Amino acid sequence: MGRGWSLLFGIGFLVGAAWASQRSLEYRRHGVVVEGEVVKVDARVTRDGSSLSYSERAVVRYTPSNGGPARTLEFHWATPLLGGHEPGERVRVRYLPDEADAAREDSLLFDWLLPVVLACLGLAGLTGRLRWSRHEEHVLWRSSDN
Repeated sequence: MGRGWSLLFGIGFLVGAAWASQRSLEYRRHGVVVEGEVVKVDARVTRDGSSLSYSERAVVRYTPSNGGPARTLEFHWATPLLGGHEPGERVRVRYLPDEADAAREDSLLFDWLLPVVLACLGLAGLTGRLRWSRHEEHVLWRSSDN
């Protein structure tokens, strides 16, 4: 990857980091925290070549603090190492008052993981440190004289 591409990707990552940071701050400042219950845990096994990968997704039911109908929240697919849940377990859910359906697990780690990773990638891009993992030479034309 050339210096120009690295710079372009770096700027994109920094814009993404700014957006994710702003969104996390919005949830932290104005979000409402309620307790929910894990009602189900979906599991899947995927195969990539010769390796197998196991991941889980918890489904949580919560009721907004202003009453109203109960809502469900599906966590993202993740390895059980990042916080496996069991049915019946109580978890904290954070949502914005105007967006009760756009809830997320109340976790400081998960709120700031994405902005920090994007900021690191952005800084690497700005300094020209983003590189392809393998260096391949692309030949567009080869004559018979070679």
